[in-house]
Amino acid sequence: MSDLHLLVAIINSPFNFFIMKHFVQKILPPPGAWFHLRLLKRKLLYASLLLVMSGFISKPSFAQQTTVTGKVTGEKEEGLPGVTVLLKGTSNGTTTDPDGNYSLNVPNGSGTLVVSFVGYLTQEVPINNRSAINVALAPDTKALEEVVVVGYGTQSRGTVTGAVSQIQANDITRTPAVTTSGALVGKVQGITSRQTDARPGGTTNIQIRNLGDPLYVIDGVPSDAGQFNNLGINDIENISILKDASAAIYGLRAANGVILVTTKKGKAGEKTKINLSGYYGLQNFTRFPQPANAYQHQRALVESAQNRGETSNITPEELEKWRIGTEKGYQSTDYYDFIMRPNVPQYFLNGSASGGSETMNYYLSVTHLNQEALIKDFRFDRTNIQANLDAGIAKGLRVGTQISGRIEKRHQAGLPGLDDYFNPFLSIFTMWPTERPYANDNPKYINQTHNVNVNPATYDEDITGPIDEIWRGIKGNVYAQYDFNFGLTAKATYSYNFTNFDFDGFEYTYDAYTYDAATDTYNKVPGGGNQNPWRERRKRNVIDRFAQVQLNWNKQFGSHGVSAVAAYERSDVDNKYMIVHTVPPNNYIPIQYFANQDFLLDEWNVEARAGYIARLYYNFKEKYLLEVLGRYDGSFVFRKDSRWGLFPGISVGWKLSEENFLKDRVSFLNDLKLRASYGKTGSDRYQDPGNPANTLWVVNPFSYLSGYNWASGNAVFNGNLVRACSPEDYQ
Repeated sequence: MSDLHLLVAIINSPFNFFIMKHFVQKILPPPGAWFHLRLLKRKLLYASLLLVMSGFISKPSFAQQTTVTGKVTGEKEEGLPGVTVLLKGTSNGTTTDPDGNYSLNVPNGSGTLVVSFVGYLTQEVPINNRSAINVALAPDTKALEEVVVVGYGTQSRGTVTGAVSQIQANDITRTPAVTTSGALVGKVQGITSRQTDARPGGTTNIQIRNLGDPLYVIDGVPSDAGQFNNLGINDIENISILKDASAAIYGLRAANGVILVTTKKGKAGEKTKINLSGYYGLQNFTRFPQPANAYQHQRALVESAQNRGETSNITPEELEKWRIGTEKGYQSTDYYDFIMRPNVPQYFLNGSASGGSETMNYYLSVTHLNQEALIKDFRFDRTNIQANLDAGIAKGLRVGTQISGRIEKRHQAGLPGLDDYFNPFLSIFTMWPTERPYANDNPKYINQTHNVNVNPATYDEDITGPIDEIWRGIKGNVYAQYDFNFGLTAKATYSYNFTNFDFDGFEYTYDAYTYDAATDTYNKVPGGGNQNPWRERRKRNVIDRFAQVQLNWNKQFGSHGVSAVAAYERSDVDNKYMIVHTVPPNNYIPIQYFANQDFLLDEWNVEARAGYIARLYYNFKEKYLLEVLGRYDGSFVFRKDSRWGLFPGISVGWKLSEENFLKDRVSFLNDLKLRASYGKTGSDRYQDPGNPANTLWVVNPFSYLSGYNWASGNAVFNGNLVRACSPEDYQ
């Protein structure tokens, strides 16, 4: 073998040490032998190069993968499925099978395994060239205790001193409700709910202890009812309801209680989970009063006349024809069957992905919902997206974002007065069963009944026109959080929300007819049907801005637990609204012309608020509890010298179940707590008595400024109309 071939063999051989030794012995002369010095130098040079190349080339070829296997067990030595086993500092990981077994390839048999599971303490286990590693996880008693979201923080359920109810994701997604408020119905004590009708996408009005519309806070940001009700149901982690003095920390808008929503996030060390969920259902009335048929209606008229001592104009022969109901002109019309559709579909589909590593976690979701009404031409569609990201970019420093978006579409037929969903239900009982919806039962001719406006034959968008309402919303929260090593956390948050509303309505004209059987003609009724068309566009653009700086401190001193919160936040709203209303010349051209315009509205509304927040919490052995909180809040509604107000609150608690005279002595009692609270809350708006769905300012915005109100009256001078101004009342 030549020297070159021997060199290749040495480099590629796993036993290069022994080959190297043999090669060196070969090129060195035997003891006492005489050889040429130049030949010796040459061969020694080959040997030196060989040793260097062996050190640099052969070493990488020995980086081997070691398979580590084992079993993860719980406190009862049972195998735990779904446990995350991660090689520390990498994304290389796996999860245990249903029996708790795992297998993971690691380089060189070195590193540390991070073993984590919900409800158990995370363990870090050095590998140390072992191929079999079993891990026994210990329960995390702190994690097993329910954590409750309260104002500007969280507390364990056992140490909460306020009246706070919480509902988890599993209870929320169990319902086919299309809105968040609908998902809360019947699930939380102290909540009353009323839904005005069953129109697709309709919201449920919820009140805390019958006090009015509450404040909604989503991921720490105050939000309006539209944002709350149209969240993706599957994107909600939990909802907390503050019902007493615990709401005082939200100050000027907390008079009716506060609802806190937390959306889902990924978990550190969790492999990517992809979830698909959905349903398809059919809607029907469980119970609905049935209207009288034609015979019952006519018989009641006869009986009514008899009771009044009058003679009915309905003869017994005619009444018998109505009873039989087969002769033309004596047939009964069931307007419930005519209006209502059975087995109307509703479906929902959600797809989400979540997971995380040691430095980053994420949750991504897309949801689509569709609901139709039992009445024709009424439907609702909504699509939601949610993206929650959180990353650690330096020791103690984390940044994150919560991005959500939605598109809501509502479609219906455009009926007179815009009371479209109520009219069909009204028709069931106000239409006479002796009347037919179409003249001579011909669908081409609307019958001029005793009240054509409630004739359900007109509840068709091809006859009366369409209405479309579209809401578009996009919201982004960004935050940065720094954790100090002495229990203090500093967090800054900024939120920007843009909401757009488009209304597009077109009500057509249509004629009504009567039928003359003698001449077999359809006669148009002068002024019948609908001769008052309209065309209307509305647009609203709303911008909500919110900023907050918050400090949280939490420390345990032996049996004494202390936590504190200090924060400052401010927000403003820019709301622009426009309506253009015209009288169209026909049913075909949707373009609005200035010559046809009869109404124009252009509004611009702004509002702003700011507040300073503080809370101090103390507990001794988690048995004696005290919380003091307050908010110094300001609203733009009030003038400068009376703009700010203090809203304090205090609550105390005593866990009797932790006292020796009860603990472990009463078998059926595991938690007993006495608590009391007192606080002050406020509101700069109130419910409109004439229209409960609307709210009014306690004082008109900017009424503290002197000036004039434009277009508050008119006057005629020399035959000319002059727009008038009136002095602004100073308040």
